[in-house]
Amino acid sequence: MRALLLYNPTATTTNLRVRDTIAHRLSEASDLEVAPTKQRDHASYLAAGAAHEGIDVVVVLGGDGTVNEAIQGLARTETALAIIPGGSTNVWARSLGLPNDPEAATEQVVALLERGQRRTVNLGTANGRYFCFSAGYGFDAAAVREVERRHRLKHTVRQASFLWGGLVALLRRYDPRGTDITVHTSAGAAMTGCKAAVCCNSRPYTFLGPWAADLCPGADLDADLDVTALTQLSVPVLLRLMRTALGGGDVAKLAGTHLWHDEAEVTLTSAEPLPLQVDGDYVGDDTTVRLSSARRVLQVVAATSTSAGARGDPKR
Repeated sequence: MRALLLYNPTATTTNLRVRDTIAHRLSEASDLEVAPTKQRDHASYLAAGAAHEGIDVVVVLGGDGTVNEAIQGLARTETALAIIPGGSTNVWARSLGLPNDPEAATEQVVALLERGQRRTVNLGTANGRYFCFSAGYGFDAAAVREVERRHRLKHTVRQASFLWGGLVALLRRYDPRGTDITVHTSAGAAMTGCKAAVCCNSRPYTFLGPWAADLCPGADLDADLDVTALTQLSVPVLLRLMRTALGGGDVAKLAGTHLWHDEAEVTLTSAEPLPLQVDGDYVGDDTTVRLSSARRVLQVVAATSTSAGARGDPKR
């Protein structure tokens, strides 16, 4: 079995010792090549090259952003993706049932590789870019943008940096009074007056430490897309939303929250350009976001079924 270990040397929890330990263990189970990413979107190029050369599996050591880049090159190919968590949150790796510790995750990945265990899963697309677990339009993308402007903060306080970014975005840069997002569903329905929207391909939407935050509690990796939109946006509203999402409550019961389940296509529009994020990376501002479900386009090294979105993360 041929494998490529693709790693991000600047990922939050990755260092040379971790990389070397993981590479040594993977080399015991495969004919291994190792390559670092050198700039944004380099992982997409490396992954596409690996698929073109017929490499069996690309193992990504990095965070959600590096994984997102890799799937751009692996979707609709015969090359599988395996993930070793090396970032600050590692949402999709944990959603697939992997431990949040990179060395423990490596042992699990090796065991899955030795058993030949893969599953073929759906991805989402946002304006043509694949995403693993979520895309956000408006507020949550504005929060991500604030974090990316202060890269050192993310390395220092990790997941808490997104709480800080959300507060800064709401108080200084993101004006919900001037925001009007319209959600258009594939059935032809339209809802106006939304202040923020999140689309999920799987659950949870994110983690805060060991706790899963379910903004789209019905999302399923083997189904189409779920969307949650807010028609109210303020600090008290966000605090209630996060308390409910982290506590296992039903966010659909909150005032001003609207959910759509198992949608093949959804379009979000705004008169003014708003920020867009995919899998926790800010990708620019736009007036229209076209979301669609890409069915069974990616092979992942994972158990055939997982408890994605389970309350908490006992393997962390």
